[in-house]
Amino acid sequence: MSAIQSTCAYCGVGCGVSVSSTQADWEKVERANLTLTGDINHPANHGHLCAKGERLLDSLAQPNVLRYPMLRSGKPINWDDASSLIADKFANTIAEFGPDSVALYLSGQLLTEDYYVANKFAKGYLKTANVDTNSRLCMSSAVSAMQGCFGEDVVPGCYDDIEHADVIVLIGANTAWTHPVLFQRILAAKKANHSQLVVIDPIATATAKQADIHLAIKPGADLALFHGLLGFLADSNSVNHDFIAAHTQGYNEIIESAQQLSCNLASLAKQVGVSLAALTQFYQLFINDNKVLTASCQGVNQSVIGTEITQAIIHCHLALGHIGQAGCGFFSLTGQPNAMGGREVGGLATQLACHMGFSTPEQQLLANFWQVDAVADKKGLAAVDMFDALAEGTIKAIWIMGTNPVVSLPNTNKIAQALADCPFVVVSEITPDSDTAKLADVLLPAQGWSEKCGTVTNSERTISRQRGFIVPKGQSKPDWWAISQVAQKMGFQGFEFKTNASVFNEFACLSAQVKQTFAGKVFDISGLANLTQQEYDNLAPTQWPIASAEHIGQTGLRLFSQGVFATPSAKAQFIVPKGLNAAETTDTAETTVLLNSGRSRDQWHTMTRTGHIASLRASIPEPIIQLHPNKLASLSLTEGDLVRIDAINDMQANRSAQNSTAQKNAEQNKATARVVADEDMAENIAFMSMHWSAQFSLGKGVNQAIDNRVDPLSQQPGFKCQPVILTRIELALQGVVFGLHDPAADGLCWQVAQTLSSGVCHHVGFSYSEKSFTYQATPHSLSWSFTYDNQCFYIQCNMVKNNVTALKILSSSQIGLALEPLNGFIGKQLDSAFIKQLHQQIQAGNSPLVCACTGVTEAQIADEINAQFDQQMFNDGLKKLSFVNALDNTQSTLGCGRQCGSCNSEVKQCAQSHWQQALSYSGYQYPNVTEEDVA
Repeated sequence: MSAIQSTCAYCGVGCGVSVSSTQADWEKVERANLTLTGDINHPANHGHLCAKGERLLDSLAQPNVLRYPMLRSGKPINWDDASSLIADKFANTIAEFGPDSVALYLSGQLLTEDYYVANKFAKGYLKTANVDTNSRLCMSSAVSAMQGCFGEDVVPGCYDDIEHADVIVLIGANTAWTHPVLFQRILAAKKANHSQLVVIDPIATATAKQADIHLAIKPGADLALFHGLLGFLADSNSVNHDFIAAHTQGYNEIIESAQQLSCNLASLAKQVGVSLAALTQFYQLFINDNKVLTASCQGVNQSVIGTEITQAIIHCHLALGHIGQAGCGFFSLTGQPNAMGGREVGGLATQLACHMGFSTPEQQLLANFWQVDAVADKKGLAAVDMFDALAEGTIKAIWIMGTNPVVSLPNTNKIAQALADCPFVVVSEITPDSDTAKLADVLLPAQGWSEKCGTVTNSERTISRQRGFIVPKGQSKPDWWAISQVAQKMGFQGFEFKTNASVFNEFACLSAQVKQTFAGKVFDISGLANLTQQEYDNLAPTQWPIASAEHIGQTGLRLFSQGVFATPSAKAQFIVPKGLNAAETTDTAETTVLLNSGRSRDQWHTMTRTGHIASLRASIPEPIIQLHPNKLASLSLTEGDLVRIDAINDMQANRSAQNSTAQKNAEQNKATARVVADEDMAENIAFMSMHWSAQFSLGKGVNQAIDNRVDPLSQQPGFKCQPVILTRIELALQGVVFGLHDPAADGLCWQVAQTLSSGVCHHVGFSYSEKSFTYQATPHSLSWSFTYDNQCFYIQCNMVKNNVTALKILSSSQIGLALEPLNGFIGKQLDSAFIKQLHQQIQAGNSPLVCACTGVTEAQIADEINAQFDQQMFNDGLKKLSFVNALDNTQSTLGCGRQCGSCNSEVKQCAQSHWQQALSYSGYQYPNVTEEDVA
């Protein structure tokens, strides 16, 4: 059996995967011949994968794959004509309106080679820097902070620091869900090395529940927390004065304001939202020669003061002299698989390739290398401004590659309208079903993971090969190839690339020239210049800087360990924060909540790659919004209610609408979600997943309720904790439809498609009952109702020759159903046995999925915990009960939480609940049972 080593397509951990085939000829390989495992030799994961990674092969069976170029009308077009059309439109637009009338919007899903050619095309030949990427939405505040403090976009540390740290601090990062493989490494290090894990998050996330210390700070209090820590370190005489004097600048200018916070820790604790004891305990961890590693993610970055929060974290580690030292310093957890690779080639509108800026010498070097008279001479428009310009009509043509801004950007209704009004929109995609693809004038079939080849760079600066192993079907092409075709049609020289290796070689040669000219630049892959095709094909995971071919395969590098930074003075910078009083609003009115958006455990981005995988959809089948029970009560909401989510400004605009039609349309375009009570939430915060879109839900996505405020330094949108109003949507009937379904049924106001292992079902809700029960009725329909446990169920079956083609189960309140078994009724004959079995299945209800890797449900965990309880009672009696042993045995038997580990906290919480129930039901008093056994 042969195998191909590649890299996972999801988060920035950059896990290696090994794909094996029973088919010896890879030219003829099919999905059924393949198996996928973690690459045990890859330094990022050593063979481990999360639930999404384990199901990468399942992602290949897209319901609708784009294989040929298409026009908006749906008419197919060949590549030559498509390239000519795009070239003509871009050329004519620039001739009439200037270079800045065109734009490219890219993605952290692209390979470095794609990114490089796109930036060469736009910044070198079109002469516009209006090239940005969706990395702006997740990483740019960290980028701005590192550029400000270190002089360059450089993450100093590496994953090996996890094993060397005495204290690991995770802030704004639900790492157990977003970077599961890395989190399991953290837990293993915690156990082996007795290191302490601190999680800073307003919400008791799955990550926080496994921490030694959880600081549930107020939203937006991160800056005060770490700026105050800097003052505390100075007050405690714990700073490294020698390092500060020799290797930094700006300390004296910043320390006074920091000490103004730390001089009254009780007041600071109140400002931050934690107890004085908790604040002091946390601060003490940074002194006494502890090695502290602080890692942040989108909870920090997606703030209107995200850059300054990150700088405040870096300041503390600079003051201790710990940057670049083993087990110490700041680490940025990257969101996407190639967010860093895109930044290396100038993927952001605010930079040029190889970490260069727009100074005259840097422009000239790039122009000479690309053999053009000049390159873009100023920063371009970042994502939010770019789409504002699109809405205003100053950008006339845009090319979007591998991303879905109609869902992922804030104020998504505005984005959709801007694209609909834009004179010319090109989208490169793998599916025509995404919300953005449906607005394209020209839709280009891009190669997806498993087909395309190139490189990606992960969070610790490791460049890995992503290798194709399935022959591309139809006419799908690499993005670098598509751009090159258009460039050549426009008459540009320098785009005669034959392979992805030739693209990478040019990029590496540019790096060599940049490093030779600007010696202070840290980014360096000159050692990879002039690789042969075979050397490129066989390239091992390698961490940059790579100054020589002898460095290929190196890992575990730390940067700035000698105190030499990439700033003009070679010294790191302390930067006085201006946003201490500009944090997010944390006080909410009685009728509002702070809406926090983020990722779900088992999904990715806007679900175009994962939404059709049944096992990944099972845990959260519908859009939900989580609130604390106390907040639900104050809003007069009940768990299971459907709510519309309105931004404050939008709500006011709706109320002032001049006619009922306009107001109704505005209401229909709002995000909607099912209410879930969650005691882990802070009382004034609501959480909703970012993943939902119109492709899967009539309620569309959360970003309809998010406005476009940005961090002024990084231009990153502040997605976190925006005030919204929740309004209950009255439903007459709701339930699930299996089989044939009419998505345009009269009165339908809630509709969510869910992929099952053998088909698709639809969760539905109707605003009125007159037609909702009989919708899509046929002459061969049978309807009836029955009552169970005080709930009335309305059932309708549509038939062809007495075989059921559609099954609708509705009620006046939310229904819990086991979906897979019910979907099995489709195709069966309707008779008395059918009805009896159907009623029994409805009465059986449903148990929520807890572990996506194994498919284990809450009911299965409950049954096993009860069995463990009974066994222990039988063998040892009440005084020797051990919840720890019961949990371990349950996980060993069922496998839940023992694969990727991202569901560990949910498994434990579920098991705890049923263990406590078993104790209660036993009828015994248990004064001698330890807290560990019961809790």
